[in-house]
Amino acid sequence: MKLNYKEIMQDATLFQSMSDDEYEALVNCLSPRVRHYTKNEILLLAEDSVQHLGIIIGGTASAYLDHVSGSQTLISNLSPLNIFGEVVVSTRTHRSPVTIYAASDVTVAFIEYQKIYSMCEVACSVHRVFLQNVLKIIGDKYFHLFDRITVLREKSLRSKIMAYLYILSDNGVTSTVTIPFSKTVLADYLLVNRSALSKELRKMECDGLIIVKKRKIELMF
Repeated sequence: MKLNYKEIMQDATLFQSMSDDEYEALVNCLSPRVRHYTKNEILLLAEDSVQHLGIIIGGTASAYLDHVSGSQTLISNLSPLNIFGEVVVSTRTHRSPVTIYAASDVTVAFIEYQKIYSMCEVACSVHRVFLQNVLKIIGDKYFHLFDRITVLREKSLRSKIMAYLYILSDNGVTSTVTIPFSKTVLADYLLVNRSALSKELRKMECDGLIIVKKRKIELMF
């Protein structure tokens, strides 16, 4: 089934606070280029020159940091309406620090760098709103990165898990959270072994700290 990328993209954070007419005018100005990828295909290779901002229209992707040893560290998971490349396109070198793989079949809408930061006569006022939204997304990613550092700085595996679950619970506001990815990906995110993660989750459940129901976890602490 062919995806209506314009209709899907309208719900992205990039296009918040716009009327239907404003959104239509802006998208026509930006002229996104839509591309489809199959599972495990590379969307972006580390050190590639990034000249476009990407919006995930359908499917999921994962961004990894490559190491000299050949190993990789999971940096982020990208789900529908997530954005990538918005920071790199603003840098001096435009070089990607990560490699992004398709975790499933993926459809991406690419917007050219020059069209992001160049005002046009047709959609000038709404373009300002668009740029404000870009800055908000960059700011949000900064805090997500800070959350990741907060989790990884914990010494023990249990404390890492608890810190991560606490962040997912909106700092204790909700008692039930949903892990947004598989246990294997979660282990990569926490930089731990998958079997060790599974074992620790079982111990935490036995200790009465959590109740695990597949990807849903009820917090008892």
